[in-house]
Amino acid sequence: MEINNIFGLPAHPLFVHAAVVLLPLAALGTLLVALRPSWRRHYAPLVMVLAIVAVGSVGLAQGAGEQLEDRVVETEAVEEHTDQGESVLPWAIGVALVATAVAALPLIEPRIPKVSPKNLTLGLILAAVLTSAGSSWVLVSVAHSGAKASWADTPAAGPNEDDDDDDDDDDD
Repeated sequence: MEINNIFGLPAHPLFVHAAVVLLPLAALGTLLVALRPSWRRHYAPLVMVLAIVAVGSVGLAQGAGEQLEDRVVETEAVEEHTDQGESVLPWAIGVALVATAVAALPLIEPRIPKVSPKNLTLGLILAAVLTSAGSSWVLVSVAHSGAKASWADTPAAGPNEDDDDDDDDDDD
């Protein structure tokens, strides 16, 4: 299911904003619940759901972005943003997988008796650090290229030349 327009406007910016908020929150939450065993029981399932929703928002942003790409002038900046945008989803999936593993840790530990719980936890913390850092880096890079593609050729707002607010009245 693709949603390309919302109220007659391109859906891509809305989905992008959702992804830009949800993915870093999920990444940070995953890292925190991996680091704090006392938080896992209560917050790990919530973080897992947040990470899955983040994956969905990234997927929707990519789908709507591909449709939007067909409607805008193709520039080098748009092409660069489109190419970079494809790299976000694998990182988002990685965050969701690590969040799921952290949430499932109490169920996993007894099933792997040869691996110490400490080593298992350290492995998940390392995976959380890597996916959090990687997803955040990629997301910032893609967001920056999208902003450049959207706004680089837009002139900055300056004083309106049509304003006659100055005190130079010709009636004197």
